[in-house]
Amino acid sequence: MLKKISFLVFISIAVYKPALSQDKSADFEKFAKYVDTMKQYDNDLTNAVWSVSVADAKSGNFLFEHNSQYCLLPASNMKIVTTGAGLLLLGADYTFKTKLEYTGNIADSTLDGDIYIVGGGDPSLGSAIYENTVPDTVFYKWTQAIKNLGINSIKGKIIADTRFFDDENRPGSWEFDDIGTDYGAGVSGIQFIDNKCKLYIHPASCIDKKPSLDSVQPYIPGISWENNLTSTDSLNEAGISLFSSPYSSRALLTGKVLTNSRNRSISAAIPNPAYTCTWYFNDYLNRNGVKTSSRMEVLERRTSYLSNQNHTHFYTYSSPAYTEIIYETNKSSNNSFAETILKTIGAESGSDGSIYEGRKVVAEKLKDMNVTTDGFQQSDGSGLSRHNFVTTRFLCEYLSAMYSSDVYEDFVRSFPVAGVDGTMENMLKKTAAEGNVKAKSGSLSAVRSYSGYVTTKSGKDLCFSFVFNNFTCRSAVITAKIEKLMIILSELE
Repeated sequence: MLKKISFLVFISIAVYKPALSQDKSADFEKFAKYVDTMKQYDNDLTNAVWSVSVADAKSGNFLFEHNSQYCLLPASNMKIVTTGAGLLLLGADYTFKTKLEYTGNIADSTLDGDIYIVGGGDPSLGSAIYENTVPDTVFYKWTQAIKNLGINSIKGKIIADTRFFDDENRPGSWEFDDIGTDYGAGVSGIQFIDNKCKLYIHPASCIDKKPSLDSVQPYIPGISWENNLTSTDSLNEAGISLFSSPYSSRALLTGKVLTNSRNRSISAAIPNPAYTCTWYFNDYLNRNGVKTSSRMEVLERRTSYLSNQNHTHFYTYSSPAYTEIIYETNKSSNNSFAETILKTIGAESGSDGSIYEGRKVVAEKLKDMNVTTDGFQQSDGSGLSRHNFVTTRFLCEYLSAMYSSDVYEDFVRSFPVAGVDGTMENMLKKTAAEGNVKAKSGSLSAVRSYSGYVTTKSGKDLCFSFVFNNFTCRSAVITAKIEKLMIILSELE
């Protein structure tokens, strides 16, 4: 198979002519020549498969294409498809809502019944990303709503209802090594503190001793952290992995820690964020004047029945606006936020809150936008899956369609800006691309991608997509080549 691929790439080099029909300026010729040099003489790309597309953002006319029909892994470039579709389908002002309900009767300041936290998939619930979403701020509002009912004692349970989403809190196509990591935290109908925590590890003084797990911050109830770490004197052997599964009560810490090194920390996924939220809320109530039975339960679609009891709704808590959610999603490349958006698209379409339904609705929207989806396959919302495929032609068509949409300003505002913020903060400083290129980055093992917008010196807005797969050099080497492409586009007259 590798020999066949190499042969095809050779043929492509032999017969390919840069597509310059729309722009024959000397500066654009410089861009074409640089790509041609990469094709013919760059040894770093000998075993790589890569694609470059540039189009006029307004007209959608393609100005340059190389391997634009190749299906490649996009990594986090998938997020721009998910977040943009969400803008069009959910709306800029959409908020994720968490509702409080109760069952039973209230008498003598006591609720003889249960309190329900009915999740709406809010990815910001308890998050430190936003000033007004931290746990104490959220729980204060919830507690005041309970007190306003005249309740200072709850006989029943605190119940977390997660059924806004289905029970598959991580896509089945994610790799096993990603499960349990902070970037593979997954999502739930009720999410909390970004669905992750931090483990603090104290290295041993020699290889015969075991590193210690000093603490988990914040405390995660119901989880046993099994420390299988060992020590090593070799820097090449050092590395830590954490494995857990959704809804599990056990997490396994493995790997080797360098002796006599500094204290280490590792971020990890919370297996059951809904239960964690309920536990902390129950604790907050008891510390702030509402006595509870301290009995808690999580309702999931796979394990729960639909209650016939009458629920009384008494409070709705709303997340920041969708525009703020996608700002975090794209600027910081937040996987959990992206997966939440895809499932919410499915849930709000009138179907179930599943990845499958979300993907189906996104595909229908792309069709409505007249974007050619040949070579496009979406497996998740974030791009962490290696089952996603795009072509750079598809991404440019999509970016051009978004440029002409009513939501473009909100959409492009969420993109990292070269040399300014997000995942491009330290890139392209003191070049024509600084403050000009707005692009989403993507990174997986042997995958590097950037897609976005740039304004030329003459004031023309372009959209571009550069995707590189299967390279054997360091990712930083590929990034440097991509930066050069961005600089040339920025310098166009």
